[in-house]
Amino acid sequence: MSAAEVADHYNNVRQAGIQDRKESRIFFMRNMNNWIKSQLINDAMKLVNENGVKSPVVLDIACGKGGDLRKWDITGAKHVVMADVADVSIQQAEERYKTMHKYPHDIFDAQFIVADCTKENLDDKIEIKEPFDLVSCQFAMHYSFVDEDSARTFLKNAVGKLKLGGVFIGTLPDADRIVWAVRNGTEGKFANDVCKITYENVDELSEGNVPLFGAKFHFSLDEQVNCPEFLAYFSLVKHLLEEHDMELLFVHNFAEAITNWLVPGRRLLESMKGLETFPNRNLSGKTDEEYLEAKAKIDSLGDNVPKFVGTLSKSEWEAICMYLVFGFRKKKTTEKNLESEAPEIKKVTPVPLNEDTDKTAEKNEERIEEKEENPSHC
Repeated sequence: MSAAEVADHYNNVRQAGIQDRKESRIFFMRNMNNWIKSQLINDAMKLVNENGVKSPVVLDIACGKGGDLRKWDITGAKHVVMADVADVSIQQAEERYKTMHKYPHDIFDAQFIVADCTKENLDDKIEIKEPFDLVSCQFAMHYSFVDEDSARTFLKNAVGKLKLGGVFIGTLPDADRIVWAVRNGTEGKFANDVCKITYENVDELSEGNVPLFGAKFHFSLDEQVNCPEFLAYFSLVKHLLEEHDMELLFVHNFAEAITNWLVPGRRLLESMKGLETFPNRNLSGKTDEEYLEAKAKIDSLGDNVPKFVGTLSKSEWEAICMYLVFGFRKKKTTEKNLESEAPEIKKVTPVPLNEDTDKTAEKNEERIEEKEENPSHC
């Protein structure tokens, strides 16, 4: 699928109003996702501050409609570059930015760029000369894994202008989890009340030959049909980023991330309505099965404790567990290393995906290391 087709898809997605969002079956899941991004950016800013930066220069790559603009304002950003392949999305992001000038304080400078970051050199379009302190890519990087060249170009655009000690954060569908889900479904499909995942090539799936690049799947949320997406195995993402002197700081699935951030971020989670109150008369899930865990928690509480808990429906929880959150940092190298020539980039040879995804990840790493010892030219 071409970047133009992705752009057309997102350009044609209707902008939902506030009431539409409140009535959505995945209202709480979307709010939870937004809270996770807020916590991720907050943690990233701590790392940026440790690097001696108070007002960061930020790249929001594949920024969509600019949903994180207010988050960048909260960080005290000095300058933000917003880049996306969809021109209508960029227009909407720019309009959202203009409304922020009504704030009672000065806001950051911003540049809005329409660019296919899987094909073009983004640096040619960026006006600011300073390197980036922080780069963010939310729910989008996996689209570039349509093929190896596209993935490499996208990652180069993401971290190529990142300063030493700079941080790259993002969210990403968990390829291993998705493969597990569709393999345990029927005919390459997983479905519940809020999402449906379909792996396009059932033969690849059944034969254990899911490729590293171009592994196409469809992920639909709340009856909204998304354009085709591509698996991006995190072990592969890590290896490709290491070629750009990036070191992994953390990677968590969303369930782990929620657990890690629940205590420090509880007040924000409540204000952002990231959890549904159980019980109540208007639950988003329509069956008792959606709230068995919440009911069990209520039943375990003592008589003197208020009988309400915050929760997500079972279907929303299953969907949210299909994602990862990650953070990388650009290594601080010596001046001598900086002056040396960049290492040659090697191609990656695909290996089949076995039933045991952990063993597959190990095999992928071995094959990539073997290619580094015996490089092939691009």
